[in-house]
Amino acid sequence: MPFNISTVIDHSRLSKNVVLKNRLVAKTKNSSVWTESGYDLFAQEGLEGIQVERLARILQLNKSGFYHYFGDLEGFCLELLSLHRKKISAFLQDVSVAGNLDPEYLVLLVAHAKTIMFQVHLTRHKEDKIFYREGEAIDRRLDAGVQQLWCNYVGTQYNPDIAMRYYSIVWDRFYTRVTFENLHYRFLHDLVSDAKMLIHDIARPRSVEA
Repeated sequence: MPFNISTVIDHSRLSKNVVLKNRLVAKTKNSSVWTESGYDLFAQEGLEGIQVERLARILQLNKSGFYHYFGDLEGFCLELLSLHRKKISAFLQDVSVAGNLDPEYLVLLVAHAKTIMFQVHLTRHKEDKIFYREGEAIDRRLDAGVQQLWCNYVGTQYNPDIAMRYYSIVWDRFYTRVTFENLHYRFLHDLVSDAKMLIHDIARPRSVEA
């Protein structure tokens, strides 16, 4: 077979591409160990829980690897937000096939407890503009995802805008009270059923006494 320089060059390029791809996969795999652990800590404790030395100790890794993958703490936090958006998308995908608010949507909240608690802490960091803006943007996605389920739950007789304004009040109450320990079905059921009872009581016509 005659020597073909173009074939050699093509094979060389292919080999380099394979090597680069393998390195990228390895880097992504190794960096995900840090981000998943950081995600867990943030969901439990918020931004205060994110400390490089602590993460390295938990993972039993050298903290130089952290700086190799993320550059600094800000870069790491941006990766956490990217991971959170993906987890929120997975949650909303499950929500899209839920048939009702109670029990199906509530059960999904419990199943995605880590993602929900990350979001709770995200919205509590009002002093950090990047985190807080991200939290607000994701809240809008969550509102859109639950709107029909909520409106059906409280009653279709209510204007959707009014129903969702009321939902925001209920959700804010949820944000202030929820923890990993009480994020279970009974807590959620009591929260929404009390809210439903209240709005029905307010809307009920009152008899006028003579």
